Amino acid sequence: MTRPFIGVTTWRRFIDTDLGNGRPAHSLGTEYTAPVEAAGGAVVLLPPTAGVDEVLDRLDGLVLSGGEDVHPSHYGADPQEGKTYDPARDGFEIALALGARERGLPVLAICRGLQVSNIAFGGSLLVDIPHTEHHGPVRAADQQLAARHPITIAEGSRLAAVYGTRQRTVNTIHHQSIDVPAPGLHPVAWAPDGIVEAVEADGDWPFWAVQWHPEKMIDPDEAAEEMPLFAAFVSAARERAAEHPAAEKGTR
Repeated sequence: MTRPFIGVTTWRRFIDTDLGNGRPAHSLGTEYTAPVEAAGGAVVLLPPTAGVDEVLDRLDGLVLSGGEDVHPSHYGADPQEGKTYDPARDGFEIALALGARERGLPVLAICRGLQVSNIAFGGSLLVDIPHTEHHGPVRAADQQLAARHPITIAEGSRLAAVYGTRQRTVNTIHHQSIDVPAPGLHPVAWAPDGIVEAVEADGDWPFWAVQWHPEKMIDPDEAAEEMPLFAAFVSAARERAAEHPAAEKGTR
């Protein structure tokens, strides 16, 4: 069976290489692609580029990955002092989200990806979540990756159907979250402190957006618990590929 063609967005970072220090690079952690491939997808990485329509027309599914904050000017807020932003990535991913919705393209939006989608469709964010028992200040990397908190998923939601449960434990890497949900999106999961942890689209668009990082829960037991989300997304992309075969999309 042909694997559906899944695009995953990337970061622009400055890294040290054999050709010099601080070299600009489009990068993505391998933990994003591994579960998509394990679920049966064929992955292509998407740096900010012209031709958003041409890119989307060749995809069967889209993963909007995590990363740095979207510039708050996109939702009428002020930037945080000391923060850096990537205008090219912001614009590219907002355009991808809008184009995916227009096409009904399956989307899995993770952390920043959820935030990008909410902004693109007219919602807003909490620029910095007030510190609570379940959402504390940003910590050292190892502590941040290890942090966990419970969530409750709405009964009858697609997400509850995917996981087969309404109570879950997820990681706690983000410092922003949805403030006002965009028209056409509705919250379907919450932390005990009320922070929105997932949204879905109204109607039948196959769109999953989660505030946690399922790809970074790599302990074997946790990874197995997160695979149903990737499997559902890739399954929707496979169905789309069957409905819109490559010949209709142009040469890949």
